[in-house]
Amino acid sequence: MKMDYSQRLKWIEHVLQTESRGLDRLDTSGSNSEPTSETETTLNLPLKHISLFRPEHYQSGYAYPLVIWLHPDCGSEHDLHTVMPKISTRNYLGLSFRAPAIDPKAPQNGYRWPDSQLFIELFLSQVEQTVEELKKVFHIHPDRIYLAGKGTGCSIATRLLLQSENLFAGAALLEGHFSKHDFQYQETGNLAGKRILLDPQHSQQPLSTQRLMRLWKTRGADVQLPHPSQHSGQNQGRELLRALDYWIMEGISTAKLA
Repeated sequence: MKMDYSQRLKWIEHVLQTESRGLDRLDTSGSNSEPTSETETTLNLPLKHISLFRPEHYQSGYAYPLVIWLHPDCGSEHDLHTVMPKISTRNYLGLSFRAPAIDPKAPQNGYRWPDSQLFIELFLSQVEQTVEELKKVFHIHPDRIYLAGKGTGCSIATRLLLQSENLFAGAALLEGHFSKHDFQYQETGNLAGKRILLDPQHSQQPLSTQRLMRLWKTRGADVQLPHPSQHSGQNQGRELLRALDYWIMEGISTAKLA
C-alpha cells in the first residue's frame, strides 16, 4: 500500500527510533514501507519534495543546529546527502527542498529557482512550517538554524533571510549567483546578530562582492569571507563546505562565551 506524505514522515520517526537500522540519512521521497507503531508522531508538511539528513550517533537530548541547503540550478533536494557529509557527519541536522521550476524543453537539466518575490513569500511560509513540524521528531536548536546556498541557491537564501529576521541565525553563500532583485524588496531591516559567510570568487554581476558586503553590513549583519586558501586547488568545493562547518561552530563558541 502506498503511503501518503504524513505516513511517510511517521515511518521516518519509526526508523529514527530503531537503533538496529543504523541509518544516518533519510529521504522523505523514497520510503514505501508501512509504519508499525501506533504511537508515532504525525507530521503535516507543506511540501513533498524534501530531503533530511540525520547525523551519525544522533542524540535526542542534544539540540542540533539545522543546515537548510538550497541547491544550485540543475540540482535537487537529493544533493543534501552528498553535501552534508562533507560539512560534518555528526554536528548538524540537514534539510533541503527541491526548486519548483523545470525547463520543459530540457527536463534532464534539473530544477531551478524562480526569480519571483511572490514565490519567496510563499516558500518562506512553507520553510517555517516544515521546521516547526520537524521539531516534533528532531531536537533542533531554535537559535542555530542556518541557510546555506550554492549558486542560485544563494539568491534564494538571501531573500529568505531578508524576509525573516527571526527564524534564521544567518546564511552561508557559496559560489554565489545573485539577482539584482535580491535586496529590492527589503530596503530596510535590522539583521544585527545575523551572520553571513560570503564566498566572493564566483559572485556575478550585477552585485559585486563589495556591493554585497555593503548591503549586508548596512543592515547590521556580521559578514565574513572564507580564508584565501579555501579558494584554491581541486578540492575547493570541499574546502568551502569545511569552512561552513568551521563558521557555524565558531558562532556557537562565540555565543557560549557571550
